[in-house]
Amino acid sequence: MNKSKNKIIIELYDNAKQIHKYELLDIVNYNDKEYAVMLQEYSSDGEVEIFQLKHSKDKSATLYKPEPNNYIASQVYEMFKEKFKEYYGQYINFKD
Repeated sequence: MNKSKNKIIIELYDNAKQIHKYELLDIVNYNDKEYAVMLQEYSSDGEVEIFQLKHSKDKSATLYKPEPNNYIASQVYEMFKEKFKEYYGQYINFKD
C-alpha cells in the first residue's frame, strides 16, 4: 500500500503475477462484510471495481477478492455512489 497525494494506492497481483494498481476510494460495510470500492490507476473509463475484503485471523494481511455476485456488487456500488457522487463525480463515470 502506498499513500501518495492523499490517495491510497494498492498493488494487486493477478494469477500471471502482473501488478495492477488501484486507488482505494472507500470501504463499504454490507451484510456484515467489508467491500473495497477501487478505481484502477490510469482508468480511461472511470469505472470502479468492487472487491470483498478477507482478513487473516491476526489482521496482519488482507486479501482483495473481486466480488463475483453482481447483486452484491451493485448494492455496494449504490451505497458508495449515494455517499460520494458529488465528491468523485469529476473522474468517475457514475451510472444511474
